[in-house]
Amino acid sequence: MDKSTAPLLEVYMKAHVEEVSSVQRRIRVELDAKDVKSAFDSVYKNLQTKARINGFRPGKAPLNIIKKMYGSSIAYDVADRLVRNNLFTAIDQQSIRAISAPVLETFDLPKEDADYIFFALVDILPALEVKDYKGLNLTAGVVEVGASDVEREIEFIQRRQAKSKDADEGTVAKSGHVVNISQKATIDGEEFSEFTFEKVPVELGKKYLLPELEDALIGMKVGDTKNVTISVPEHVLDKSKVGKSAEATLKLEGITELDLPEVNDELAKDMGLEDLSTLKANIQDRLSKQAEGHKRNQLETAIFDELNKTNSFDVPPSMVEQVIDSMFDEAEFSSDAERKAMKANAQEREKARETALQRARNTLILSEVIKTEKINVTDEDFDAYVKELVGGSMGGAPMDAKLIESIKASMGQHARESLLFKKAIDFVIAHANVTETKEAAPVPS
Repeated sequence: MDKSTAPLLEVYMKAHVEEVSSVQRRIRVELDAKDVKSAFDSVYKNLQTKARINGFRPGKAPLNIIKKMYGSSIAYDVADRLVRNNLFTAIDQQSIRAISAPVLETFDLPKEDADYIFFALVDILPALEVKDYKGLNLTAGVVEVGASDVEREIEFIQRRQAKSKDADEGTVAKSGHVVNISQKATIDGEEFSEFTFEKVPVELGKKYLLPELEDALIGMKVGDTKNVTISVPEHVLDKSKVGKSAEATLKLEGITELDLPEVNDELAKDMGLEDLSTLKANIQDRLSKQAEGHKRNQLETAIFDELNKTNSFDVPPSMVEQVIDSMFDEAEFSSDAERKAMKANAQEREKARETALQRARNTLILSEVIKTEKINVTDEDFDAYVKELVGGSMGGAPMDAKLIESIKASMGQHARESLLFKKAIDFVIAHANVTETKEAAPVPS
């Protein structure tokens, strides 16, 4: 806007707007001297009624005495009053759609006999028109959950429920045993502390150990020792030793065997389920949901990658700061005091800035898709969403209307907004060309 043609907002106030960037405006507010004097008079009179001055009854001290005693500090109160009473009016009448509290850029103190001018920065949303969100070419990995994946999960449950016992005397170490080992290692005759340890438990067959050590342990009995030559790997702390040969003396201190429970209805009942078929069905359902979630996460990442390439826009600085605050609010801390300290730490905020900027960009993109496509959340949508979110924790028990309303109230508006953004992503996926590639199911850990 041309400063010279900025409209008069009121007879006593002029405001000019300058474009700082596509997401920031600087507003200049000018107040007439007579209105500034009126503000001074008002503050003086208010102070006069409260001042306690020796020789005068409460509220009866003359104004000239009040001015003499408080004149040097009164300008701060006047400035605060002038800004509070006029800044938001100026923003509103200049049709600035602020998305956060304005920030005063200059704050000179007013004088009784002069006009008063102050400046503020105001963040606004970018004028955004998201392009090419229909017809995206996306690729996602698909995990097909089969019987072998369910059996692998059951084996994991077996091991988790197993009881351990010391192996019988003379037992030979093999894959699946938990062995207790000690080792002394040297390089060029000097002790190598990173490869020297005592009585460390490790499960064979899980590739936790270096191949040379695992191979050496297979077939050993408790009390046996064996000399092994190890090529020092890259992950050691002392990088000067990488690639060198270490001579290690390995001792097997103990062997523990796992007494695995049988795979039957009792195993399922120990987990609070009716029978083995129910356990398998639950595992199948959980793995299928995990696979679908994995696919969706890949699609979401691909969507935002593509849309950020084709849509360039600025993000309001205050929006990024709000997202950083939210990130700290969502993170786990040992105490509220630690959370507050981290939120106030400039270095920690800077570490989070790039991620926050990306989240803010993604939010603005989805918001524009929602607006353009008139996507909304009905009460029926929200009820179904609540049932889906908390259904698992209810053990499949039915939820009556009163319970649903109670849960909805506790979840707040944030959950409704999350569903709205989910529907926007659903819309983009539904209008995309999705290529699926097969992936193996993740190994339980």
